[in-house]
Amino acid sequence: MILVATASAAFLGGIAYVPPGAGVYAWDEIDGWSDTLSSEWDGWIRPPLTAEAGWVGSRHAILGHLAIVEWSTSSWAESEHHFSVGGLRLGADWRGYVWPREAAKVNIWPTAGLYGTIPNSFETDSGWNTEEQAEADEDSRDRRARVGGLGLQAGLGFEYPFPDKEGRPGVILGARWLARGFSGLDVREEQTEWSILVASEAALLLEFSR
Repeated sequence: MILVATASAAFLGGIAYVPPGAGVYAWDEIDGWSDTLSSEWDGWIRPPLTAEAGWVGSRHAILGHLAIVEWSTSSWAESEHHFSVGGLRLGADWRGYVWPREAAKVNIWPTAGLYGTIPNSFETDSGWNTEEQAEADEDSRDRRARVGGLGLQAGLGFEYPFPDKEGRPGVILGARWLARGFSGLDVREEQTEWSILVASEAALLLEFSR
C-alpha cells in the first residue's frame, strides 16, 4: 500500500535538531560511556544535527538516514601498529499523514522506524606474536559488541509546508516527538551486560520537498 501511495512521490529531505540536555552530564557522572567514542551510548554517532532523505506522497513518506564514526591510528617504530574502531548507523522511518499533504496547511503524522549500528574494530601489530594478536582480536571483538546494536522508535510529528511557485509544499517547518528503544551489549573483561535504553526525544525539523 505504501509503495503504491509513493509511486508518484516527490523527494523529501531535511535536517532534525535535537538540543543536548542535562542527560549528557548525568551520563558522564555514572560513567555510562562505551570507551569507543562510536556507539549509540556515546553521542558521536548521533550528533544534535542529523540529516534524512527519502520520498513523500500525499499520505505516506519513507525516509532513510545514516551516520558514520571511524577512529583510526597508525604508527611506525620498531613495529607497524594499526588500530581502528567505529560504526555505521543505518535507519529507516515511515510517516503516515492524517490528511492529504497541502501547502499552507498544518498536518500531523505518526511515525515509526528501525535503526541499527554495524560495528567495526581491529588492531594489529607486526611485532606481536600469535598469542598477543589473539588477545588483541578478542579486545576488538569486545569493542564491536559495545558499538553494535539495534533500535526501534515511534512517535508523532506535525508540519507546516510553505508553498513553492507552483503552490506545492516547498520549505517545511515542523517538529516531532519520539520514544526510542535501543538494545546493545557492554562487554568488559570481567562480565558481559545486555542493556536496553528507552528514552524520549523531541526535535525541530527543517525540510524541503521537490
